[in-house]
Amino acid sequence: MAANKNTATQAEPTACTCSQFATEDGRTTGCAAETKRLFAPGHDAKLKSFLIRMGAEGTEVIRTVDGLASSADASTHAAKFAFGHMVAAGITRAEGKAAAKAERAAARAARKAAPKTVTAKVGRWTREGVVDGDTFTYTDAKGATKTTTKFQLV
Repeated sequence: MAANKNTATQAEPTACTCSQFATEDGRTTGCAAETKRLFAPGHDAKLKSFLIRMGAEGTEVIRTVDGLASSADASTHAAKFAFGHMVAAGITRAEGKAAAKAERAAARAARKAAPKTVTAKVGRWTREGVVDGDTFTYTDAKGATKTTTKFQLV
């Protein structure tokens, strides 16, 4: 039996659709695959993650088809595909994560900048206070704030 070699119904391999996307600074999906379909296997997910990353950064994405380049944000390009709503949700989620991370970093910096309370021996008494360089500032038993350079950390 001879195999059916009808070339009229078989499509010629073309570049994968995810290879059409890039940024101005040259970042791409890294795709060089050829396929008879719109995407090579798994490359729709590759494009989706690329668009989410670029959208979260706020980077414009350029799509070049047949020599014509069109620049837009990642959500606009993604809207042309079935996974467009996933890209929009992913960008929102990534922006929320970035904001939370910045908030945690600011809180951590504030904690580091705040003076730490330590216990030190002043004379025969132990006091709690703050060390700044070689000076110990504490509150005595009567509630008065005092400063000394003669102390020993406990």
